[in-house]
Amino acid sequence: MTVDQIPDGFRENATRGRFAEKIGPLYFKRDGEKYRYGFLADESHTNFNGIVHGGMMMSFMDEMLGQTIWHAVGRKRTATISLNFDFVSGAKVGDWLELKCEITRQGVSVVFIRGDLICGDRTVMTADGIWKIIGR
Repeated sequence: MTVDQIPDGFRENATRGRFAEKIGPLYFKRDGEKYRYGFLADESHTNFNGIVHGGMMMSFMDEMLGQTIWHAVGRKRTATISLNFDFVSGAKVGDWLELKCEITRQGVSVVFIRGDLICGDRTVMTADGIWKIIGR
């Protein structure tokens, strides 16, 4: 997959921080009331072995799970409390990696979320996290 093969409807995510700019470009697509997020793995995302670095995948998941929650709580500030990952398989340059996630529980001041990072029909990583809604 090349940059001109980003899936239809995805556009570059206007990042809100310098760190996200460093790991990008990251992409999003509105799908009804929800958003979908992804990135096209390139050389800058790989480790010494040419495999997408686990730190890149964890950073992407933290950023995009956080954005999912930010939208769900009315664009209020949030912060990651806990985020646990499981590596399932690897990814390489040219792979389109996309986040599939769902909020599993939303309280007054915290939100629980689960996400899968997928490449096609293959799961690459899973994550479970808790976010704090700031100011509640």
